Amino acid sequence: MKTCFCAILGRPNAGKSTLLNALLSKKVSIATPKSQTTRNNIIGVYHGKDLEIAFIDTPGIFSGKETLYQNMQKMVHNAVKGVDCILYIVDSSAKEFEDDEKNLKWIEKTTIPCAILLNKIDLMTAPEMEELIKRYEGSFPSFPLIQITALKNFNFGEINSFLLSHTEEGPKMYPDDYLSDKDRSFMASEVIREKMLHFLRNEVPHMSGVVVKKIEENEGITEIFATIYTEKDNLKGIIIGKGGNMIKNIRTTSEKELGRMWQTPVSLKLEVVVHPGWRNDPSFLKRVGYGTSDND
Repeated sequence: MKTCFCAILGRPNAGKSTLLNALLSKKVSIATPKSQTTRNNIIGVYHGKDLEIAFIDTPGIFSGKETLYQNMQKMVHNAVKGVDCILYIVDSSAKEFEDDEKNLKWIEKTTIPCAILLNKIDLMTAPEMEELIKRYEGSFPSFPLIQITALKNFNFGEINSFLLSHTEEGPKMYPDDYLSDKDRSFMASEVIREKMLHFLRNEVPHMSGVVVKKIEENEGITEIFATIYTEKDNLKGIIIGKGGNMIKNIRTTSEKELGRMWQTPVSLKLEVVVHPGWRNDPSFLKRVGYGTSDND
């Protein structure tokens, strides 16, 4: 059995979660066009013939003052401990790349094998890509460059070749039907956040968190009871919307998505609760799954 642990790193909105879902041909991590979508490390496992690759999807690397965002960056650093290789994904259509280069210099110091994935190349012209390739080849000659479009599964053969070159003989790590380390409560809360990011503007979803209180099976229907926490009363009003229209949109689209994923009818009960300063409350963050251990 050949095995490999691979961390997927990059800046917010570079396409990390889209890449993971495409590599697994299953949705295990939410993906939206907005930054700061992923807040936790998420393991997704690929099973092949005599092959097992565990991917770790990570929050985007960025600076944030709130305890929540500091914890997210600790998760990124923890993700690379003990991995066999790294896929660092770059948004080729971005206007500046200094932060990516800073992150890659940090990775270079770890001596972990790393491939740079230039993503979203379908949005670029040939001269723009040529300039970008020269830039990264000049700065990081030891890191292979792979041009991809994660949304369209383009050029994944080169990614697979890189991953296979860093597999090792070892025992099987996960059961054949194991897809992710996250349970249904986590996935439900993530899908609700995904719909909030889709429907709500500006910073409203970033100032909110979702906690699933319980999941029950009732006469063939999966019932989910969840709470959306936000920091201010006016944000609660925005989430609920005029006549409850916004919370209805979030609820119904979440039910459809989860029903499709789990192949069962889903009934979602949502409430919105104001918790001032929740992003800087360590005990609350730990209780709802956004905390880190004291040793991190």
